[in-house]
Amino acid sequence: MALTVKETKNLTMRKEIYVDDNLIKTLSATIDSNTNNISFSTDYIQNMELYKANKVEIRRIEAEFEDSAFEQQEKMLGDVSNGN
Repeated sequence: MALTVKETKNLTMRKEIYVDDNLIKTLSATIDSNTNNISFSTDYIQNMELYKANKVEIRRIEAEFEDSAFEQQEKMLGDVSNGN
């Protein structure tokens, strides 16, 4: 009988976007260290009126979040290739 141990390490990032203390949107990204795949999910828009009134800024925040997630993915790839 062979004993096998598999370890998985995931990094999950989450950001909540508020306007005047009202939750508008939740962003999430998960990076799997075994496959280096990244998945994004966005919870539904909580308040469409506030979203529409602030969509330019919200989209900027979403783009920054996505960039940050890809930077973390690249960092994890670098850690793997360096043996960490």
